[in-house]
Amino acid sequence: MKTPTLLVGIALCFSCYLATTLAANSPATRTDRWQEDLNYFARELPVREKDFFKLIPQEEFARKVAELKGEVAQLSDAEIILQLMRIVAFLGVAHTEVETTSATETHVFHSYPIQMQWFSDGLAVVETAPEYREALGSRVVRIGSMTPEQVETAMVPYISHENDARLHVQSPRYMTLVELMRHEKIADVTGHLQLTCAKVNGREFTIDIAPMGSAEARRKFVHAADALHIPTELCNKHPKAFYWYEYLPDTQTLYIQYNKCHDEPGLPFQEFAQTLFAYADLRPVQRVIVDLRFNGGGAPGTVDPLVDGLKSRPALIAKGHLYALIAWHTFSAAMNTAVNFRNGLNAILVGEPAGIKPNHYGQAESFMLPNSKLKVQYSTKYVRKIHDADPLSLDPDIFVPYSLNDFLGGRDPVLEAALHHPLR
Repeated sequence: MKTPTLLVGIALCFSCYLATTLAANSPATRTDRWQEDLNYFARELPVREKDFFKLIPQEEFARKVAELKGEVAQLSDAEIILQLMRIVAFLGVAHTEVETTSATETHVFHSYPIQMQWFSDGLAVVETAPEYREALGSRVVRIGSMTPEQVETAMVPYISHENDARLHVQSPRYMTLVELMRHEKIADVTGHLQLTCAKVNGREFTIDIAPMGSAEARRKFVHAADALHIPTELCNKHPKAFYWYEYLPDTQTLYIQYNKCHDEPGLPFQEFAQTLFAYADLRPVQRVIVDLRFNGGGAPGTVDPLVDGLKSRPALIAKGHLYALIAWHTFSAAMNTAVNFRNGLNAILVGEPAGIKPNHYGQAESFMLPNSKLKVQYSTKYVRKIHDADPLSLDPDIFVPYSLNDFLGGRDPVLEAALHHPLR
């Protein structure tokens, strides 16, 4: 009867011993903890990142880290992370970055309750907390005393990117980081941000945006499409689905949206492709459109069943019958898919440039700094998709911009261009 009590006592003694040992081995002060993290960062990133010292000279990397280590005692946690972001972004590799979400989860970074998006003709507000809903669908004229373009330029040193398309995708999120905007003196010392917007009729107004209080507030955001009753475009019909398709009888088009290069739980892509082709084989199909505009990448081989199915149906990949839609969000494995579709399946690319270079470092993994728990993502492989050149982006064969007016009107000019391009 005394055995359980004895075991509990032993367990408690061991727990106390373990806690004491860990405490004894842990850095005593905040400065010491950050010094340990920076030493770990300086040791791990160069050996994990593919071709690290081709991207930055060894002496320059050592100097940047040494300067940051010398300033740790005078900097806040947020400022240290911002400097780490600058060091990593200096490599110019879109897959290699300091993950700001880990800083948000530990409450080092805070956010504004607003989401903005670049369109071909400027920056606009697409989602907000209810109290700022007046700004929804409005063009952003100034952020603080600066134009949106000037603010984006101020964000450049912190954002890992390889071309302007990726910068446009990433910069609105960085503009909502309170600590970054305050550090760049775009927000005031209290963190409040002045946003001047213009309605469609040109009327300007300014709102004062306070930092978001909690993650719970994010769940109450209002989207412009709902608040302004914007018609739902076909491409937004199933935004959470990894992949889906629809047959458009008027144009005898098979529209396939491929949003994630991963198997969807409960519906492996192999099974999806089998169902797709079983359906398509029973209908007249003159045109196939594969929409990659919202695909941020994943596992490159996921799409193979779709590729194989198209190859086994020559009429679907005859020149002028297959289209792939791309945009700034098309990234990593999705960009690889677009290249493969064009080179191997005669696909015509329609839309805007993709968010990564065709020849790029990828297959990202990450490690965590021991004390701050900050995650650093790094690239493990160099991918070469174009052998006779090294362009900054994968450009479409048919360039079609997506404007704010298109968004507000519920129009999809990219899909329309693919649907009405003459068949050969």
